Amino acid sequence: MKSAWIGKALLSSALVLSLFACKDKTQSTTPAPVYVAGKGGMATMRVVMQNSGLNVDSGWVYVKYNASVTPVGNKYDDSTLVIHVDGVPMAIFTNLKVGDYFFMGKGWDIIRSQTVFGTRPFTIEKSAEFGTSYLYLQTAKQ
Repeated sequence: MKSAWIGKALLSSALVLSLFACKDKTQSTTPAPVYVAGKGGMATMRVVMQNSGLNVDSGWVYVKYNASVTPVGNKYDDSTLVIHVDGVPMAIFTNLKVGDYFFMGKGWDIIRSQTVFGTRPFTIEKSAEFGTSYLYLQTAKQ
């Protein structure tokens, strides 16, 4: 009789333990942050256009916010002229936020005497939201 009681006690204990041991893990309800690219941030982007490894010394660089492909109708949100900073021709975009950007550059390769064109997506990461990012935009003859 005593062994039957011990058996029931062990069985009950095992059932109680199994109920509490199979608890589902709570899932995080915190959604991943959604970043909206554009003006209003603290990041800077410096874009250097290159053609076959040589810097393109003049032209324009265009940017589309929240995009990773060529925008429909080639409609860009902002543009800037290539300027020389410490002898390096570059386009500088300031006050950018974390997010996805699509750049298009069009310039003049003075060495080869030809118009060049290139595109490239870029993401400003959270770790670079207060710094300067560099993008080397490779171009080809248009």
